[in-house]
Amino acid sequence: MLKISICDDEAEERKKIADNLRVYTAAHCEQGIEFDVYSSAFEMLEAFDRSGGPDIALLDICMPGMLGTELARDILRFSENTDIVFLTTSSDYAVDAFSIHAADYICKPYTQEQFDAALERVIAMREQRTWILLRCEGELHRIALEDILYIETRDKRRVFSLASGKKLSVWLLPTQLECIMDKKGMTMCGKSYIVNLNHVRCFSGTDLLMDDETLIPVPRRCRSELKQAYFDFYLKEAVN
Repeated sequence: MLKISICDDEAEERKKIADNLRVYTAAHCEQGIEFDVYSSAFEMLEAFDRSGGPDIALLDICMPGMLGTELARDILRFSENTDIVFLTTSSDYAVDAFSIHAADYICKPYTQEQFDAALERVIAMREQRTWILLRCEGELHRIALEDILYIETRDKRRVFSLASGKKLSVWLLPTQLECIMDKKGMTMCGKSYIVNLNHVRCFSGTDLLMDDETLIPVPRRCRSELKQAYFDFYLKEAVN
């Protein structure tokens, strides 16, 4: 089952998005889509607090009381597995939207075909993800490997920094760490960090600038090796 939530402050727009989603759902019965609709960010957050976040959130941006980008950040704080799709009349918020790793950004008015194509991309992306389970403070968190920015070693614990801005401090078994290191894009940066090259914005030669603006120092002894890994990774990405 796939849970989708809609939030738009305008009744006509809510109806249009819901109708678009019904058309998509009718053509993709195998995905088991269920959805709910909210008229405000606060109403949506209150519902999520009771029953948890959705798999996909379809959000307007320009809403009274709270922008859709602010709502998205709040959703991701307690539901890091939610994919955000913005549907808005303005392109002015695109940079902010993608800074929180929005899955898509659709400008209104849009066609049913554009809506369907966006949902298909997001759902396909979810199906291709590699998921891991982490136990943090007595809770189990299902994390997409692709959403890990970097992992920092602090004493005997590993602190996972996620694309949502959340940090999880966990005890990690050697076998779990090996599983993570086997995945594409994950590489060691000295003894203290494992970085996801997918989220490296820049490599200055002495530091890695991550997507969340964190600067990770690169020890002198491994700069050459990391530089080659960084180059090889992005060369392969460009070819693919």
